[in-house]
Amino acid sequence: LQRQQKLQAKFGNSVGVLLSRVSQFSIFLQASATNVAGGQAVFGGTNAGASPNNNVQFPQQVSLFYAGEVTPHIGSFLHLTYSGGGSGSGGGGFSFDDSSIVWTHPWKLGTNNLLVTGVDVNNTPTAMDLWNTTPDWQAPFFTSDYSSMGHVPQPFIVNSAGAAYPVAGLGAYAADIFGPNKANWLYADADVYTNAQGIQANPVGGFANFNGGPNGRLSGAAPYVRLAYQHDWGNWNWEVGAYGMWSSVYDSPNTKTGPIDQLNDYDLDTQLQWLNINDNNNLTVRAAWVNEQQRFGAGNNSSSLSSGNLNLFNLNATYWYHDRYALQGGYRNVWGSANPGLYNNPNTNFTYSANGSPDTSNEWIEASYLPWWNTRFSLRYVVYNKFRGVGAPSSSTSGYGASSYNTLELLAWIAY
Repeated sequence: LQRQQKLQAKFGNSVGVLLSRVSQFSIFLQASATNVAGGQAVFGGTNAGASPNNNVQFPQQVSLFYAGEVTPHIGSFLHLTYSGGGSGSGGGGFSFDDSSIVWTHPWKLGTNNLLVTGVDVNNTPTAMDLWNTTPDWQAPFFTSDYSSMGHVPQPFIVNSAGAAYPVAGLGAYAADIFGPNKANWLYADADVYTNAQGIQANPVGGFANFNGGPNGRLSGAAPYVRLAYQHDWGNWNWEVGAYGMWSSVYDSPNTKTGPIDQLNDYDLDTQLQWLNINDNNNLTVRAAWVNEQQRFGAGNNSSSLSSGNLNLFNLNATYWYHDRYALQGGYRNVWGSANPGLYNNPNTNFTYSANGSPDTSNEWIEASYLPWWNTRFSLRYVVYNKFRGVGAPSSSTSGYGASSYNTLELLAWIAY
């Protein structure tokens, strides 16, 4: 990247203000139209203000960004979003989306060795990551609020993507870029998260969770650790990494007392990428497996078990042709311990779960067109093999089957 021109104000011999001549503010609009094969009734009913099917959100959300250098060595990525809400969600409002403030410093350790270290404050686990394999940045990158994908049980750390939980984290990171042509990257990040209040739609309540999981607030601190390695050769690069997060969560929403659930999340992920910069073509293949070990507090009001597990495997690929046309697709599989109290809870929007099973698998395909680099239109279709334990339709599921949750989405975003 070219060094940006600066505006500065001096006070004597010192510089008091140093600002970029290029605006660091941006605005982003998303819109969607959604059709679910069985209509919104498959989620236990139609939300107030929503149609039984074919729901249009315009806009679905509007985001404001401030990103870039604030002072020498200090930068920020601030993301404020207005969302109108959707299926399984409450009313709309402004909230801070995934955001961070970072202090960083480069250290030249030799001809072929650059070490970058930093300290950060952020509000989303995995927000500081560099790859599209972690929950905050994984594909599919944008879904409708009325999509079936938002109703699938997921591990705690995956649910936290997009600043979904009212938490704040303080951490440190280091990236060592070394070897001939600086072709090797070694990245480490460690953060500690705790409850926080701020600008959000539900600043004092529990975790807004509509896919069958513990939904209280954190009890104490939740540590997060990330390690990853990337090697570059020619037009190719390959990453392999792992992370872990250990969270104690109050079982009941809107409280900091009572039974506590322990949710320990572990990940293995990898990404293979081909970049043809001269011809603006690229291919990226990503895979991630998250395993959550669960221990539920005695006397809790949701789980039928004292312990269990939940797994998510996400395999996806993206191909861009001349930065104008894209084809994406993937396979997602969720499986874990059957838990009727947790995954068939009458307090959620879900009625149908075979034996309280979280097991869900789907394939999805998406085609995108960019008439301009800041405008994107996409069409996605999601096919379910199993949905919350439901396969073929039966009388016990009121005639619904996995195919009842198949979803067609028309998506659009414009950024400026």
